[in-house]
Amino acid sequence: MDERYYLLTFESTSSAIGAEHGLLPLLPVRVMPTLRQISASCGISLRVEPQHYPALERALRLGVVAPGTYRLYLVERGEAREVI
Repeated sequence: MDERYYLLTFESTSSAIGAEHGLLPLLPVRVMPTLRQISASCGISLRVEPQHYPALERALRLGVVAPGTYRLYLVERGEAREVI
């Protein structure tokens, strides 16, 4: 399966939960376990489908998720690479 999505990872569970609450009114996010290949994380991630990336980008730019509390990855074919 050729799957592509964005993944927000967090250092703390409270940051992940706060981000979920802040983003849900703006775009659909799904809570999921962090991929094994991503080691710096609390273990909880938020998945965002590609069609919702523009809304995610706006929300991140506006500070809906506190800067410095997350890392953003693009996952394609099971491989994650950080988006800067």
